[in-house]
Amino acid sequence: MVTATLVGGGQDPRTSIGSVNAAEFFVAVASGLSFTLLGGLTHWTTIAGLVVGGLFAAPIAALLVRVIPARVLMVVVGLLIASLSLVSLAELFG
Repeated sequence: MVTATLVGGGQDPRTSIGSVNAAEFFVAVASGLSFTLLGGLTHWTTIAGLVVGGLFAAPIAALLVRVIPARVLMVVVGLLIASLSLVSLAELFG
């Protein structure tokens, strides 16, 4: 949702997506530390999933925002967010 807010507010899509991905790395690290400190290593698979997901997502996102035109990025991000919202609503009411 942060990416959509930044892009909708007129920020450059490439900068917005890059900034959000960079911030998500730190959120993933904080989540992993929280899981470890509060729950021990009983949830190590969740922590590993966060780390591996971040390792793969960041370079792919960096490549995509460099290659895809800004206008196309805005449309794709908007459609992705709308689709995820519809899925959430369907799960809630379905």
